[in-house]
Amino acid sequence: MSKEEKTMPRRKFLQIGIGGLGAAIGLSYVGLAGDFLLPAAASAQLLQEVGKISDFPVGVPKLMIYKGSGVEEGMYVTNLGDEGWLALDFHCTHLQCAVNFEPALQQYMCPCHGGVYDLKGNVLSGPPPKPLIRRVVKVQGDSVFLGGRLT
Repeated sequence: MSKEEKTMPRRKFLQIGIGGLGAAIGLSYVGLAGDFLLPAAASAQLLQEVGKISDFPVGVPKLMIYKGSGVEEGMYVTNLGDEGWLALDFHCTHLQCAVNFEPALQQYMCPCHGGVYDLKGNVLSGPPPKPLIRRVVKVQGDSVFLGGRLT
């Protein structure tokens, strides 16, 4: 074989290299889209103990930090007495601002754009398009555990 037969033209080499790089980038976006469109089931996420039942007075939301996914996430946990337990993500569903609970009004208030939610996270007024996102909360024995988002 001659030297010309053994070497690849520069143009062909660049076409193959750039095409392969583009394919790799494209596949990574497909993987990211799959994670977004098909998230892990809430039950598959790690439960984290956040306290004892006695730490949560009935009807008083308590801001807790969940670290089960490796990232600190805030949520309000409420003992609703006979109605059970409720855990709500503390991000407004409008633009993800952190909401605050106002005990005197028994409402969650978004300081950014005036969103207002009731004790159970339902929208009362303002721009939020949907209720606060519910999170997994389980009581086992006298311990309270938090988990990921409910779907």
